[in-house]
Amino acid sequence: MGREWRIGFWALALLWLPAGMVMTVIVRFGAEPAIWAQVPMAMVSLIPVAPCGLPLALACRRLWRLGYRRDAWTAGVLLGVFTLATTLVAGLLGPIAIALYAVVLSLPVWAAAWWLARRG
Repeated sequence: MGREWRIGFWALALLWLPAGMVMTVIVRFGAEPAIWAQVPMAMVSLIPVAPCGLPLALACRRLWRLGYRRDAWTAGVLLGVFTLATTLVAGLLGPIAIALYAVVLSLPVWAAAWWLARRG
């Protein structure tokens, strides 16, 4: 079970941000056939964005390992949604802006994990 868990974590950590961006576009523009035809190309163009989801995923994993499982999921979902909303705006500025937004928005989870680890 350990190996499958690690593979699943890394798949989720790398794919949540690009998949969320594509799903947001699909929800926003509805069921237009032109949008569905462009989804595969959009996923390919979002490959550089995939590592941008790692800071939040790794911070939540740190909380998980400290024993705060429910808090890790809550922080991941809430900050994940907020990160998706802000990266759609940052996407207009380019992939570097998306990376900066993603890193900055993961900082509260890293700070909480650091604080909880020191507190013991």
